Amino acid sequence: MKLTTLICFLVFITSISQAQEKDKYGRPPLVPGIAELKIGDQVPDILIDNIINNDKRSIRTSDYKDKLLVLDFWDTTCSTCIASMPKLDSLQRVFGDKIKLLSVTYQAEDMITKFFKANRFLNERTPPVHRASVVDDRALRSYFRYETNPHVVWIYKGKVVAITGPDYMNGKNIQTLLDGKPVDWLLKTEQFDTTIPFVSLNPLWQDGADSPDFGYSVLTGQATSVPSLGGINYIQDKVHNQSRIAIYNQSIFTTYQMLLYNTKPDEITYGLHPARVALEVKNPSRYFYKEEFGEQIDWNRKNLLNYEMVKSGTVEETEMAKLAIQDLNTRLKIHGRYEKRKVNCLVFVKTDKPITDTLAQESEGKSIEGLIIMRLDGVQKYPPAINETGFDGGLRMEPDDGTIAGLRKEMQRHGLDLIEAEREIEVMVISDAK
Repeated sequence: MKLTTLICFLVFITSISQAQEKDKYGRPPLVPGIAELKIGDQVPDILIDNIINNDKRSIRTSDYKDKLLVLDFWDTTCSTCIASMPKLDSLQRVFGDKIKLLSVTYQAEDMITKFFKANRFLNERTPPVHRASVVDDRALRSYFRYETNPHVVWIYKGKVVAITGPDYMNGKNIQTLLDGKPVDWLLKTEQFDTTIPFVSLNPLWQDGADSPDFGYSVLTGQATSVPSLGGINYIQDKVHNQSRIAIYNQSIFTTYQMLLYNTKPDEITYGLHPARVALEVKNPSRYFYKEEFGEQIDWNRKNLLNYEMVKSGTVEETEMAKLAIQDLNTRLKIHGRYEKRKVNCLVFVKTDKPITDTLAQESEGKSIEGLIIMRLDGVQKYPPAINETGFDGGLRMEPDDGTIAGLRKEMQRHGLDLIEAEREIEVMVISDAK
């Protein structure tokens, strides 16, 4: 009896230990004893097994000692990864046996098999997409460690030649490697300390750092040693009594979008519906990428920026964002701001009837703001929507036909209405400076 109890206890402890070993993304632990590979390293002869949707259940890296092997790490929660799969299949067909584009996930085989059978986006392609994918992976993630997907590892003639995001995955870049040409692509790195300032000040400057007037800003182009980190990094340095914001490898447009949003953090922002944005500049190609501008990699090198501002004392993030906008307006010779403009809108309004059939949002009731973000502004097919009902609760929604008329009928059932009318709304405006 005591032995049985001891065994059960050990099994229980082991299961707890294994659960605790998973990282914050729920991924299994790395394989002990495997050293991480970097760019320039020779890849050992790795057995890659548990491959589905492939002519072989397992392969070895040595099978591609004279070819290009690309590992595309993904999981089912990564929409960017899934969206790129038709492109990967197309490139595989174009280059044939010269290359192997292999998807890799830590997720279980039964889960991935069901995913490929059920995903409408992939099954509605011509031909349907069922990527050759490693499943239940631990070894490859141990050799090529990453935090976020997509994560693309390029191996040519047995050597790691690049580690990138998905932007580099195109026929031109593949052919560049097959031609034996060297590449200097932006390294996808996530081991980056955002708390360290861009510049280290000369010790003589430190005497002036205690002044209430102390401050500086730094503006650079794309930095290949820095990841493209979303959002604004805001830090209050209590040791040096300074406040700092930093933005890494972002377009001018995204930089202003983030800064302007942070000037009004307590207000509901419905996103960048085309009618909520006005780009009134002579050279719009500087501000955000479009396919017509050529290769995104080349565009990034010319147009992405890094920005840092440091001020003495405790300066709130909202105020730092305002100061940064003023500074960038001067440096970039543009004028970015929010501005009220009259726009044709879809307007949720109250009627003379009481609001009925409500349901708490925590019980899956639909809010007006949720309908605006997900169903109206999100698809960008209709005029921008606004809420003038004053109602901030949830509604028990019945299925409708998916049209504006159908949504309006459902709103009327609740004692509300959806009308089209001109309204003055806040628009994000970027124009050339006068």
